[in-house]
Amino acid sequence: MQVQNVTAAYIMKCDDDTFVRVDTVLKEIKGISRKKSLYMGNLNLLHRPLRSGKWAVTYEEWPEEVYPPYANGPGYVISIDIAKYIVSQHGNQSLRLFKMEDVSMGMWVEQFNSSSAVQYSHNWKFCQYGCMEGYFTAHYQSPRQMICLWDKLARGRAQCCNFR
Repeated sequence: MQVQNVTAAYIMKCDDDTFVRVDTVLKEIKGISRKKSLYMGNLNLLHRPLRSGKWAVTYEEWPEEVYPPYANGPGYVISIDIAKYIVSQHGNQSLRLFKMEDVSMGMWVEQFNSSSAVQYSHNWKFCQYGCMEGYFTAHYQSPRQMICLWDKLARGRAQCCNFR
């Protein structure tokens, strides 16, 4: 990642099956104080690692009982200073890597937060599963659904498309 060449104040990560209402996300960001670094999304607090199943994490991988606060992976925003911190930590090989990208980001933001104040901004409208009324992001969207969502937005309506 070449953060050095980015002039943006914020970076949004989203999955390729996530539809983003960019205008609404930008409006949400503008409503937040710029005095602190920003970590915005559908935040998990005191989330416990699953010890069995598809997303199982062993005690060797994560010995603690809870993860640091982290935003669900379908879509979240970080300010550029957090991104630059992550890049520098990676560059000097002191970035802890973890098998789940969203939890990793939570770990890195927590580490950054120990020396710089971070504004954690939670909103359910960064949908983790599917689409909901007034969404900022809609997850698990097929290409057909993405076209439908875009068409509805172009007509001034942020409504879900409930077909596959």
